[in-house]
Amino acid sequence: MPTRQQEPASRAPLVVWLGDPLCADASLVGHKAAHLGQLSLTHPVPGGFCITTEAFLRYQENGAVSDETAAAIVAAYARLAARDGSGGPIADGAASPAGDPPGPRVAVRSSAVDEDSPDASFAGQHDTFLNVAGAEGLLDAVAKAWHSARSEAALAYRSSRGLAATNIALAVLVQLMVRADSSGVAFSVDPVKEDPNRIVVSANWGLGESLVGGKVNPDRWVFEKPSLALLEANLGDKQLMTITAETGTREVKVPSFLRERRSLSDDEVTAVAELTRELERLQGWPVDAEFAFDSGRLYLLQCRPVTTLPGQEAAPQP
Repeated sequence: MPTRQQEPASRAPLVVWLGDPLCADASLVGHKAAHLGQLSLTHPVPGGFCITTEAFLRYQENGAVSDETAAAIVAAYARLAARDGSGGPIADGAASPAGDPPGPRVAVRSSAVDEDSPDASFAGQHDTFLNVAGAEGLLDAVAKAWHSARSEAALAYRSSRGLAATNIALAVLVQLMVRADSSGVAFSVDPVKEDPNRIVVSANWGLGESLVGGKVNPDRWVFEKPSLALLEANLGDKQLMTITAETGTREVKVPSFLRERRSLSDDEVTAVAELTRELERLQGWPVDAEFAFDSGRLYLLQCRPVTTLPGQEAAPQP
C-alpha cells in the first residue's frame, strides 16, 4: 500500500462523480471524464467517479498518496459499491467468491487535461488497469496511473505533439467494470480513406484490449453515414481475446468456432453505428468511440475526437 502523508485541506474537490456539473470542467477531470460525464446523463456510460487533478497535484507535491486523498477515494469506492449494478457492470460485493476483496470490480483509466483533446488523444500512452478489486487494489492502481503520466512513452508522445513535459495535470477515471462478451471501436469517419460520410466499426470477442493494442485482425463493418446502409462486412480471424481473470485480465486464444462467427450480431453492429452517428452530431466533431456489449446490453466506454484527419477543425473544449 502506498505511503501516506498528511496534507492541508483544499477547496478543490478530490473526487467528482460522472454526471455531476463539476465533471464538465476539463481542467479538473480531464477531457476523457468531461466527455463521458456529459454523455452519462443520456447514454449507457458505466457509472463511476473521477479522482481530480487536485489529487494528482497533491500526490506530486508529497510524493505519496495522503490520508485525506486515500480516504476520499475509498469513500467514493464504497458509494459506488452501494449503487445497483444489476443487469450491467458487475459489482461483486458480498457475492464475491471466498477470499476475494470486497467491493465492485472497476476499470481505472487516466484522464489528463490534454488527453482526448482536439490535438492529442494519448491513446495507449498512459497505463490502464482493468478488473481492479478492493479498496487497496484501487489505491494501488490509481498511484500507478499517476506514475504513468511521466512514463517514457507518455513523455515521447507529449514531445511529438509539442506539449509541455512540466505542469502535467492528470485525473483518473474509475468506472464499474463491464465484463464484455464483445467489444470494439467505432469511427464516425473513415480514418483510412479520410471519408467523412462513412462509419467504420471494428470488434472482437471479449474485452477491447487485444483490439486496441493491435494484436488481432478484428471483424469490420462500414456503413454509409446518412442512411446507415451497410457497405462492407468483413470477418476477421480474431485469434486472440482478452478476458477477466481473478483480478486483472489475461489474453487467451479464441476458440475456433468463435473465430468463424462475427463478434457482433446485425442488430448490435447497427446499434453501434447509430450511436456513433449520434455522438458525432451531439459533440460537433468526428468521434472515435469505444464500446462493449455485456449480455446484449451496449455500453459506451470512451468518446474522443478523431485527431488524425488532415485539415479537420478543432473540437471545442468542454
